[in-house]
Amino acid sequence: MQTPRAILLVDGENLVFRYQEMLKAGRKPLPDVVHLPDVFVWHDSVTTHAAFGYTRVCYYTSVVGDDDAVATTKAEIGKILFRCSPDARMQYTGQLVPRVFKKLAKSKKTRNVDIQIIIDVMRSAHAAAHDLIVVASGDGDYLPLFSEVMHSGKQLYVAAFSSGLNPAIPYSVDEFIDLDRFFFAPDGS
Repeated sequence: MQTPRAILLVDGENLVFRYQEMLKAGRKPLPDVVHLPDVFVWHDSVTTHAAFGYTRVCYYTSVVGDDDAVATTKAEIGKILFRCSPDARMQYTGQLVPRVFKKLAKSKKTRNVDIQIIIDVMRSAHAAAHDLIVVASGDGDYLPLFSEVMHSGKQLYVAAFSSGLNPAIPYSVDEFIDLDRFFFAPDGS
């Protein structure tokens, strides 16, 4: 059987703010989490645990500042590598593809991130390049999008933190992946 090809689309704004909320609530991060406050959070195990091959990982976020701030953030995110080993015979490695947008104020989210994710998910849902789409976001605003992807016949997984997770998401997709275990020490540790 051929290893499924997957694309991971990360709502970085959603993840970084949920991650930071969990830190404030007292959760202990794992030592190798990469975190740029209000902009970026990543852990290598997000992709290494998969039993499928990620061909691309796109990370969507925004930053306050000028064009230089956007370019610097893109360069920093673009340095991050992802790995996945769907089976013992193969390993995929690539760099995160940064999709960074400028925002005017230190607000939590921008519409640009959400709109671009929706466009890219729909493109992936109707293209043959991927067998599986993984969206990293616990945002309930994506539920209609998830429904459309499921109707297209593509497999859809969603990965998110428990903090702020819309309770309908785990039951609206083919598989739900709890990101807490990839970023934080087990409770009580």
